[in-house]
Amino acid sequence: MSLNKFIKSYSAIFILILFTISCSDKESKIPVINYQNKAQLLEIVKKHYDQNVNVAFGGDFDGNGKNSIAIGEEIENRNEWGIKFAQLQMLDNEFKLKFETRLLQGSFKQSFVDKIKFASFENELVYFNSGNYFLGSGGGEIYSYIVDFAAKQVYYAHLVIEPSNVISLFISKNTENREIRNFFLLTFRKDYPNLRIVDEDSTID
Repeated sequence: MSLNKFIKSYSAIFILILFTISCSDKESKIPVINYQNKAQLLEIVKKHYDQNVNVAFGGDFDGNGKNSIAIGEEIENRNEWGIKFAQLQMLDNEFKLKFETRLLQGSFKQSFVDKIKFASFENELVYFNSGNYFLGSGGGEIYSYIVDFAAKQVYYAHLVIEPSNVISLFISKNTENREIRNFFLLTFRKDYPNLRIVDEDSTID
């Protein structure tokens, strides 16, 4: 092969490689996000961050007027089971993890989860209620969380229904905000008006 032919052949291969990389970059580029479109947001987060994410919400979770993304994922493996919430922000066409909760009791199956806004907070929060998933004919429990990404806090309420029909509600000590505390109380008292507030959390064996 002559030198000219070799150079031309090498140049063609080099251009093809550059074109392939360019196309690949275009495919991996995160599209413009509509933070209010939950379905689109979840699809984008699954594709560009973690395919195991169960829920995703866009909102002002820092109270600074800027949108970020709250996600929830159910963890189930040999060592742990439960749910986690995290906050993502966009930086240089990538989703960056800003904050992640510890592993929490619960499941996204049969649950209710959405963002929520309280008058006493500048920022939006995320609300979770496990619904009927852990309830049975002989009793059960309901886990509820409000995640405050700005304060990096998880406010927690746990309703326990024992076979003896004793119904108790524990609200975590860090839930000092009266509006959130009342929200937990009113939410559970709608269905369980005879519940009693307890100072110590408990679990059903």
